[in-house]
Amino acid sequence: MSISRLRWRAASALITAGAAAVAMFALAVPAGAITGPAQISPEQSGYTATAAQFKTITATVFLRQPGQYSGQVASVGQSVQLWSPNLVASFGVTARTSRGGYTTYATIYDRSTHQVIASNPNAQSCDDTETCHPGPAHLQPGFNLRLTIRYFLPSGVLNLIGTYVDGNGTRFNSTYTVGDTRETFTEARVGTEFGSSPWDGSYSYTPPAQYTKVAVFSKVSLTSFSGHTASLWSWWVHHKLLANTGQQSGSDWVAAPTDLGSGGTSFQTQFVPLSAQGSKQPVLH
Repeated sequence: MSISRLRWRAASALITAGAAAVAMFALAVPAGAITGPAQISPEQSGYTATAAQFKTITATVFLRQPGQYSGQVASVGQSVQLWSPNLVASFGVTARTSRGGYTTYATIYDRSTHQVIASNPNAQSCDDTETCHPGPAHLQPGFNLRLTIRYFLPSGVLNLIGTYVDGNGTRFNSTYTVGDTRETFTEARVGTEFGSSPWDGSYSYTPPAQYTKVAVFSKVSLTSFSGHTASLWSWWVHHKLLANTGQQSGSDWVAAPTDLGSGGTSFQTQFVPLSAQGSKQPVLH
């Protein structure tokens, strides 16, 4: 075979490989996906979606053993949230790392005053035999939990639903009527919590020796008021949400999320180790 022929084949192979790489990148990040700058929360790590009006957020999270994090924090929780200029609706589970299982909760806050408007409103828990009782549900770790918040118009009802996906069939439901005023939820959040409210940075944190997985989220989905349903990768803007207590010099990083995977539907949250503390934001891939 001639040298020119070999050169042509090599060049063709390089072009093909380059095209494949471009194609893979295009599949990994849709053209319409918009990434915004990272945001800081005093007590939550995960993702925020903005630049849209949201009526639904849902996500599935695997409930890991909370006791393995007793050396880092006193409590750990997983939640989905909808934020309007007036209200914050937070729905999820929380656990003391010194004990065992998780407890579901549904809380409605006044966004301006940070005061609790309603705690577990009209809450009801049911098992797979359809035996129900008022109040929150108590869940054991080791199973997946699906969390959903839906806002219904024109009734103004917030419906907060939790389903123990592969456990004993336990369901938790809470409803809250916003009132006559239409709420515009322009921010949706999903992630891991460490404080007692979305604004609480007063808890203590001991960094581990290395990055440590706290939670795995999957099947994250949002629906806008217009009826468009998609993952965090869509025409709305998604932001990484980094937990930082801000108790000292601003380098008090608690947890950070990994990059999005599975078409923008999944990610992990991880504790930030001592070696990554500093003025720069921790970056996970």
